[in-house]
Amino acid sequence: MKRFTSRLLHLLRTSALRLALRYALLQVLLLAVALAALFWVVNRYVNQQISTSLATELAALKSLPAPMLATRVAALAETPGPARGARHYLLLDATDTRQAGDVLAWPQWLPSDGTQRKGELILIEHDDDTHPARTPPHDDHEATPLPAVGTTLASGGRLLIAQEPGAAEDLREVALIAAGVVLLLAASLSLTLGLALGWQWLHRIERVNQTAGKIAAGDLTQRMQGDGRGNEFDLLATHLNAMLERIERAVAGMREVSDNVAHDLRRPLARLKTRIEVVLHQPRDAATYQRALADTLTDADELMRTFDALLSIARLEAGGETIAREPVDLATLARDMADLYADEANDSGRAFTLDLADGVATPGSRTLLAQALVNLLDNAFKYSAPGVALGISLHQDASHARLAVIDHGAGIATADFAKMTERFARADSARSQPGSGLGLALVKAIAHAHQGELTLRNTPGGGLTAELVLPLAAMPE
Repeated sequence: MKRFTSRLLHLLRTSALRLALRYALLQVLLLAVALAALFWVVNRYVNQQISTSLATELAALKSLPAPMLATRVAALAETPGPARGARHYLLLDATDTRQAGDVLAWPQWLPSDGTQRKGELILIEHDDDTHPARTPPHDDHEATPLPAVGTTLASGGRLLIAQEPGAAEDLREVALIAAGVVLLLAASLSLTLGLALGWQWLHRIERVNQTAGKIAAGDLTQRMQGDGRGNEFDLLATHLNAMLERIERAVAGMREVSDNVAHDLRRPLARLKTRIEVVLHQPRDAATYQRALADTLTDADELMRTFDALLSIARLEAGGETIAREPVDLATLARDMADLYADEANDSGRAFTLDLADGVATPGSRTLLAQALVNLLDNAFKYSAPGVALGISLHQDASHARLAVIDHGAGIATADFAKMTERFARADSARSQPGSGLGLALVKAIAHAHQGELTLRNTPGGGLTAELVLPLAAMPE
């Protein structure tokens, strides 16, 4: 009960309930305007019907001869109210003497030109309870205005007919009561629906807040729960979960990078420190100092390359690197990179083959794609023995260009393919070689920045094939 009361109080303070109440109020106001318009139409219709009926009877009575008219009016006035339609009559002669009827005198507010007016009448009271009678003005009771119409007769006399409210008034009262009931029901229903909607929204928002609280506390594995209906809450949950997934990967990557940086950069820094300490504590000749400085510069360059690679990867993954989306001729790029490594291939006795399909282009940055291809070629030359054949291939399928560097060296285990594209990842067989383990990670980041991917697979007969799968573009002119 306490939890229910707490949630209800919380609901009363929510913007969802305020919105629901405004919506309910707007609905009630619109319905009230509609009912008022309907009542006005009904009232106007009733008044028109009364006016038409009075005018019709007045014309019928006016057409009667004078003796017959007096007899007819007297008979109508003596007829019980319900039987004569709840009407009152007055017939005056040319001297305004009352000849017949149950109205005592002609009212001052009613003209005798056939125009209908509404006002109070002084009626003659009767002992018969079934005969409707208005109370004279001098009585303590309030008189009721009645619609009436009067005309001047050919004889100089005047004739008046007035209508009791009767069924018309009942219809108005029923219409007012019905309008009030409808408004009350509409307000109650709107408020109930508003509370139910606010309660439902509050429940959903509470789930989001609970999940957000856990995430704020450091649990990045939490995800927003949708209701599976494909509505705006599901769409919001999908977008938030995608954002959380990316944040979790970024944080995990930062932690991994921090650990790897601390581990992998400690060795070159320690080597620098040791070399400098040895040189400082033991006198050496100029040549020894020069070699020590040269080695220190080499290690410093390696550290700079490592940090540059880390910075490039971070910028590419964060989207901070602006990439020109211009068509790049991949065959020309591959030939240019092959020319750079031709001498090294000859010196190491390697067969360096090219299998390039012309007319294949991808949208992107030629500089970044060249860097990716250089990294793949560096790995192929570095981690394969002299004399092992290497090659570059370029082909395309229906929607992608496939640029691959192929070697026939020792290769790596299939289980290590995914790990090799992470920062500072190195195969056990490669740890004796210089390097930071960032080459494939940078290639992967460049591929993703171009809406492509880097795939690794075993080369038939042994070795590794590293392939860039990139979107196609029209060839540059």
